[in-house]
Amino acid sequence: MRRIRFTVQLKILSITVLIVSALLAFVIVVHGRIHSLQQATNSITQQDREMTNLTNQLEKNILDMETGQRGYVITGQDKYLAPYRQGQASLDSNYDQLAALTNAGALQLNRLHSIKENVDRWIAATGDPVIQLKKEGQDAQILKIFNTDAGIDQMDRIRSQISGYRVTMNENTNLLIDKQADRNQFLLQILYIVWFLIAAAGISASWIIAHSISATVRKITGTLTALVRTGDLNTRLTMTTNDEVSDLGHATNQLLNSQQEREWFQERANGLMEGYQGVTTIAKLGDIFLSKTAEMIGYPYGTLYIRSQECGEDYLTRSAVFAGSNVDTEQERILYGEGLIGQCAKEGHTLNIAPLPENYIHIRSGLGASSPQHLLLLPVSFLGEVVAVVEIASFAPLTLANITFLESVAAQFGAAIVSTVSSMRIDRLLEESQRQNEELQVYSEELQTQSEELHIQAESLLITNKKLEDQNAIAEQKSREAQDAREELTQYAEMLKRSTQYKSEFLANMSHELRTPLNGIMLLSEFLMENPSGSLNAEELEFTQAIHSSGQDLLALINDILDLSKVEAGKMDITMEEVNISEIPESASLHFGQLSQKKSIPLQVKLSDELPDILYTDPHRLRQIIINLLSNAFKFTAQGTVTLEIRMVSAEELLELQGIAAGPCIVFSVTDTGIGIAKNKQGLIFNAFQQAEGDTERKYGGTGLGLSISKELTELLGGQLKLVSAEGAGSTFSVYLPVHQEQKKDEQVTAEVYTSVDLDKSIDDIETQDNHNPLFSKRVLLVDDDERNLYALTTILSQKGLDITAAHNGEDALKALQNSASFDLILMDIMMPVMNGYETIKQIKELHGHQDVPIIALTAKAMQEDRERVIMAGATEYLSKPINMDQLLALMQMLITDK
Repeated sequence: MRRIRFTVQLKILSITVLIVSALLAFVIVVHGRIHSLQQATNSITQQDREMTNLTNQLEKNILDMETGQRGYVITGQDKYLAPYRQGQASLDSNYDQLAALTNAGALQLNRLHSIKENVDRWIAATGDPVIQLKKEGQDAQILKIFNTDAGIDQMDRIRSQISGYRVTMNENTNLLIDKQADRNQFLLQILYIVWFLIAAAGISASWIIAHSISATVRKITGTLTALVRTGDLNTRLTMTTNDEVSDLGHATNQLLNSQQEREWFQERANGLMEGYQGVTTIAKLGDIFLSKTAEMIGYPYGTLYIRSQECGEDYLTRSAVFAGSNVDTEQERILYGEGLIGQCAKEGHTLNIAPLPENYIHIRSGLGASSPQHLLLLPVSFLGEVVAVVEIASFAPLTLANITFLESVAAQFGAAIVSTVSSMRIDRLLEESQRQNEELQVYSEELQTQSEELHIQAESLLITNKKLEDQNAIAEQKSREAQDAREELTQYAEMLKRSTQYKSEFLANMSHELRTPLNGIMLLSEFLMENPSGSLNAEELEFTQAIHSSGQDLLALINDILDLSKVEAGKMDITMEEVNISEIPESASLHFGQLSQKKSIPLQVKLSDELPDILYTDPHRLRQIIINLLSNAFKFTAQGTVTLEIRMVSAEELLELQGIAAGPCIVFSVTDTGIGIAKNKQGLIFNAFQQAEGDTERKYGGTGLGLSISKELTELLGGQLKLVSAEGAGSTFSVYLPVHQEQKKDEQVTAEVYTSVDLDKSIDDIETQDNHNPLFSKRVLLVDDDERNLYALTTILSQKGLDITAAHNGEDALKALQNSASFDLILMDIMMPVMNGYETIKQIKELHGHQDVPIIALTAKAMQEDRERVIMAGATEYLSKPINMDQLLALMQMLITDK
């Protein structure tokens, strides 16, 4: 009969299930009671909240009626009757709901009825009659009614009744809450009692099971201690229990069996090592290994293959056989990785193959022959490299212990193979060395004779060497001078590189320092130009417009300097895209239409018929070049015309162009009838900050950067910029560009700083959209260390109905976020003391409750890498200073309405 197995796990599980079941029953009871108490509490809270809200609404309805009536009487405007009618309509609904919830007794219900009756009497005696008298224009009668103070007395009585109703309602709620607290205290006492009973039962059961397990373990420990003292591996444990402790005893018996077997194999392995001593040939070594292991394990067939190399090929040679045919001079060779033997050597893993085909191999004896059913391929390694493979065939599968034994002795056998091969190689080298010594003795006699002849030649060579040494000294002198020149050029190149880097960093920092105060100037001037208060006269508006225009000119100058700096530093980014040629004339006419009308200089655009539809280039840089050229044309032309011509480049012109990509090209020509440029000044105008004449800047304005930037941008686009001009006869600037220009591999294709907001949307459009300002009363946190920017932005945004909170640095911004419930948007300056914008944005994204607040970064750093760094820090959008208020407000609307 099978014994019932009551394991340790089952014992522990039983007590655990008992405790868990008791706790589950306890939790179910407690949960039911808590749920009941929670429902009662929620009912009290919900009813109190609803009654309080309805009481406040009822009082508000009465106040609205009274306020609306007085407003209508004072002004006579019908809009004041809306609160009166609305309050009268809502009064009955709120009264019915409050009456349905008033279940505290007849006293509260009577008070509520009395309040309703007094309100109805006020409406009938004062409210509606006074409104009717006002409609009829009987102001004297209205004054008479008000002088009696009857309406005021009624209202005071109503308010007193509502106050008394609210006090009694609060007292009833407090009474219910006290009763609920008494129930909770009783439940807590019951919980302590049940917990004590469960704890006592659990501890008792745990002690009983622990005592049962420890007694059995002590029995096993005593048996093992006695076993260690005697050292007899034949001793075995006897177990009477049927649990994990019994399994431990059986595992100990198996360990003793394994150790006994391991000692037996170790003795045999030591015998193998002794057999390897004094062996000088691989064949003898293989015979010893195969015969000894066959005797120990009992396999009937085995072969040994030794790995070697010859003529660059790696192969395995059969070197020894057990119970097979002898190895002859025509030794069998197997390439490395070929067949099962080669694959075993390549992988370095034991292969066990069964069953074998019927006629795979025959093992013969004096009585007959038979085919084995199992094949074992054992790799022999030394220092991680396979040096041999043993092939064993057997009728029955080898046991895991036998395979483990073979794998354990394979490492020692590999060392013996390497040692024997090395010994054989040494013997062979020794023989060869002796033979070579004999040959060297003959050669030495011949060399003696030749040495005498060479001595004579050496004397003549000494004279030649002297001359060569003199020439080498001269060559080394020149080499040192060349090396010094190279080092000097390297230093100059490094200095030039640092100079360019310092220049770029200086211009970027100066851009930031100039844009920060310029931001305040342009914001405030733009705000004054709108004249929201209407207090500025026409002359003051012209002053304001002049300030704003000067700020825009300064911003354009800063952008030109930055473009020139990026071109010189080789960091100007080019983005090749498809450009629709037919859109270029429309863009030029739109951009210069007003200027053309103001100066009475027509802008003519000519397109040839053979032009393709698409040009592959950077659209932004092409537009910048054309605008620069057209701006110069209008600037230096007092009368006449300005012409933009776009046509294909002829074959003759292509032959004259150098350094431009092969294929069809397009030329953009800007021709004016202005002052022209003298021949000796035409090369000068393409230099930065240079113009044709010294007084040109004073007469026409400008910085002399436009043509320099245009020339550099044209070359970056793979084209050329050429000038044809005569003094007093106008000028023609021609931009030659290839139709198909591939993106250079070393160019980084990046986009200009942009936002996803439609820039054509004006502030007025935002304020009047759907007759509602979506930004009204939205809370905005403005973070900037510059007082001028704080003042300008706070003033303008407050005028737009926004609630602005200002912070002077990152730490102030974090404090404002921690002390405030929420903000709808954050405007963040980047370059600030104490804590910059990058770190502030990262910490805001970690604040609980503020991770989803949109953040717009406002910074005077206008480089592309600045935008990427801000977005990576966690900002939602990026705007460079000076701020365009139309763009900022449109962006704020988009981010706030999308939340």
